[in-house]
Amino acid sequence: MTLKFQLDTLEGVDETTQAMYAEKDGKYILKIEGLPQPEDVSGLKSKVQELLDEKKAADKARKEAEDAARLEREESARKSGNVEELEKSWSEKYSRREAELNGMLEQERGTLTTQIRDLTVGRTATDIASVLAIPGSAEALLPHIERRLSVEQRDGKPVVVVLDKQGKLSASTLDELKAEFANNTAFAPLIAGSKASGGGAGGAGNGGGAALKRSEMTSVAKREFITANGQDAYLKLPK
Repeated sequence: MTLKFQLDTLEGVDETTQAMYAEKDGKYILKIEGLPQPEDVSGLKSKVQELLDEKKAADKARKEAEDAARLEREESARKSGNVEELEKSWSEKYSRREAELNGMLEQERGTLTTQIRDLTVGRTATDIASVLAIPGSAEALLPHIERRLSVEQRDGKPVVVVLDKQGKLSASTLDELKAEFANNTAFAPLIAGSKASGGGAGGAGNGGGAALKRSEMTSVAKREFITANGQDAYLKLPK
């Protein structure tokens, strides 16, 4: 029986299986001895936000001081009839505003680029991972697939393209990339058995998880396999 690493509720789960889960933040997490716990970075995030707020306040105070000094120079130039000083002040004001608008435009472009990537590369990678992975393992496979995808503008439209292992544009299709992951023994513990068999007669007879020995699995692969299939399934693999 395949056990999911996280459940929203234990309703419908038998009592023996329920004992294998522990409640945390409203979710039920599978109790796995030795599983590394995520590092608590809440303090670091708080400190980063504090520094950002301080920088924002300092930038605001600097801008207010600069504006006050400029207004003072303009007022002094008006009183003395110094046209050159007035032109200089207005030129500085225009240049600063132009820089602000360019910065806002670049930020909007960056946001738009991120949104386009999420809607194209992110969606495509999620679809491939969902098709290939055993239940509960798609999230572990997802970042590896995302690294092999990019998006290009072709005829004014965003198109998802496949990259090689060095991150360069390749001629591979999405189906070829899918087949590459399905037949990669490094990802066998994450791939559904019928899809990790190699696609031919040479791979028949072995499921994705059983194709590897425990001694051949990396520590990450072992952890992900146990998370998706349980400790008992891992111990049943050949040494």
